[in-house]
Amino acid sequence: MNENFIILEMFQHEVSCCCPGQKHKHMIEFHPSDVWTIIDEQKYDDSLGWHFLVTVNGEFQFLIQVVDIEELSNEGRICSLMDLELKMMHLNFKVNESLDQHDEEAFTLFANELCNAQKIMENGYSSLGIKA
Repeated sequence: MNENFIILEMFQHEVSCCCPGQKHKHMIEFHPSDVWTIIDEQKYDDSLGWHFLVTVNGEFQFLIQVVDIEELSNEGRICSLMDLELKMMHLNFKVNESLDQHDEEAFTLFANELCNAQKIMENGYSSLGIKA
């Protein structure tokens, strides 16, 4: 699987161990441009369900429930790198369209969104050691 997700906005996530009783818990803070690589390694716990192993920026790993990944994606806090690239293409189209229509307000809005998305993508790639 090895799918990459990129963090779009800062958030904290509570990570608990999968040992009986879940006695070990701590908060991890994630920042925009952090990249999660979901490894094809899974763990099942009777009380917690399925967990995936995630590598963050190639630096450390943690286990996360599938439900949490779906929730973060639905909230717009994370998205796949491919989805962010598609968003940037759409925003680029909207910038060009607003230029053609001489719509200064729309141009400013879409240009700012595109700039922010590009910064997140560039920083995400650099955290993986990939040149954008």
